[in-house]
Amino acid sequence: MKGKTGHCDWKSAPQKKPSPCDRYKHACIICRGFVYLYGGRNTTSLRDFWRYNIVKKEWEMLDCPRDGPEELEEHSMVAYKGTLYIFGGMVDSAFTQAKTPLWIYDIDSARWTECCNVPAETESLAPTNRRGHSAVVYHSSMYIYGGYFGIRGISQEFWTFHFDTRKWLRISTPLHNTGPGPRHGHSAVVYHTGMYLFGGLMGLSEQKDLWKWDFVSRSWSNIRTSQGPPPVVGHASIVFKDSMLIFGGGISNSSPNNDLWKYHFHTQTWKKLSSTTKANFSSKMYHCILGIGVDFQTTSDFTNTFPSHWNSKQKDHHQLVTIPKHTRFYNYFHQQPAYRAFGHEESNAIEMKTFSLPLEPGGFCAFQTTSEAELDPNRATSILSKDESLRLFVSSEKETFAAAQVVGEEGTDCQYATAVDEVGSDTNVLLLVGGKPLSSFSEISFWQMEFDSL
Repeated sequence: MKGKTGHCDWKSAPQKKPSPCDRYKHACIICRGFVYLYGGRNTTSLRDFWRYNIVKKEWEMLDCPRDGPEELEEHSMVAYKGTLYIFGGMVDSAFTQAKTPLWIYDIDSARWTECCNVPAETESLAPTNRRGHSAVVYHSSMYIYGGYFGIRGISQEFWTFHFDTRKWLRISTPLHNTGPGPRHGHSAVVYHTGMYLFGGLMGLSEQKDLWKWDFVSRSWSNIRTSQGPPPVVGHASIVFKDSMLIFGGGISNSSPNNDLWKYHFHTQTWKKLSSTTKANFSSKMYHCILGIGVDFQTTSDFTNTFPSHWNSKQKDHHQLVTIPKHTRFYNYFHQQPAYRAFGHEESNAIEMKTFSLPLEPGGFCAFQTTSEAELDPNRATSILSKDESLRLFVSSEKETFAAAQVVGEEGTDCQYATAVDEVGSDTNVLLLVGGKPLSSFSEISFWQMEFDSL
């Protein structure tokens, strides 16, 4: 959506062959400048694993050995500190009923780790297989809500998985605070200290209610609004600035919609955004949406991963971050450098106007880069310096999301400067990946919407 027009325009996103086949009920995530995609359904359940290089606009099929996930659909995938976590989505069987379906993929080593089976007598210590649940990241944990067990019914279980200890904990709430109840096909996002859950299917009825889980008070609240999206299932949501965007979805036995809604967290109001679609663009459900740009939130709320005393220190002054020698910055959609380099006589510094990173008291946070085999060296603009390190000016708490985008990471560790749109640009891109109905082409349905404000 451009400027003041208030109009959203979907355009076909560039992708070179080979590419994944079209699918729905798959899972996608952006990590370190790549789109990762796993599984879903075409005519059957799929177990292929792909990543999309946003710089080269190319898909690459990754290995998925026996210790990786199997055929999955309506599963979830989140990223934390360079590691992908896939949960649920297995086809129902006697085997899956006694198993915690969690697979962990380390991007650095390109290795999968499968969690051990859970014996039937200790099922309560970890969640069993389910589909259509939601998964979000808050601080150093993944939170999973709902889903369905096939013929065993729908879940209202609420679980948390701590990434560092790799332990599960079931979250219990008081009887008078039951929350959203059993449902699947809903969406959930994290904004500041709350998880916002919308819609989904409860029994045979699609919902349009909005719930908030407060991580501090550990309680649910129902947010009542006079307007908003209709009952919907199989939609997708994402955080943009101080709002939640919801796209697509539908109701049973009916065609999906192509509505784009915005919910503003502070005013608690909904707004339907007008949209323009191309001739071969179709409404979608059971799709994925992803955001690229400084105004999109990463997997978790980056500003909340730092102690509060850091935030107050960032408002009034600049700080310096040390960057290792040979660090390279890349540009998502433009070839202009993402920074302004000074000459050698000007301290070999690089001025970054639009992002900041809180610093550990008494120390610096080192940025690392992905290997040049992973990113396109031909489009890279290397830092011209013979010094062992350079300095990066950073400022303002408000721009922490931009730092997260540059680092390409969620969490307090500073890792991997990756492909990044022009820092300081007001351009953001919303990606739409796959969805039902399937396209008439063999490659996956892949669309983008560019806008600078909403």
